[in-house]
Amino acid sequence: MKKLLLSVIAACFLLTGCVAGNDKGTSSSGETSVSVAKVEVKDGLNAPFTAEGMEMKLTEVSSSESVNQAKKPMQLITFTVEYKNIGTQDKGMGAIDFHLVTDKKDKTYNVTEEMEAFGGVLAPEKASKGKLYYLIGSGEKPTKLEYAPADKPLKTWNLK
Repeated sequence: MKKLLLSVIAACFLLTGCVAGNDKGTSSSGETSVSVAKVEVKDGLNAPFTAEGMEMKLTEVSSSESVNQAKKPMQLITFTVEYKNIGTQDKGMGAIDFHLVTDKKDKTYNVTEEMEAFGGVLAPEKASKGKLYYLIGSGEKPTKLEYAPADKPLKTWNLK
């Protein structure tokens, strides 16, 4: 009986800690500590693009508050990319081929190394999807996402 009672009390403390851990950092006025830009693709989502035998499309975009490894408040911009090898040979594709440009003097970001990035080789007619994660400064607004393998831009998605 004591073990059951102790288990219930421990579960209550655990659940209380989980609820308290979900509390966002807000000021006394209720405002969040990071200004998060609303991000949309001007040309719309799900518009296919083909380059070098690889067909790809952006299927989702989102933005949220985050912190980097140094605990500095940042914005996390996330894109979901679906891609398919429509060529006749194995093709490589990876998150490193994408760059995010912001309104701060056209500052360019590579995918963050703090989160998992996708990449690898696809056989012909195989498809996959992955997420692009960018940590950008508070107050910055993303303006473009570029697909630039070998630093040669082949596609630019304009953002609003």
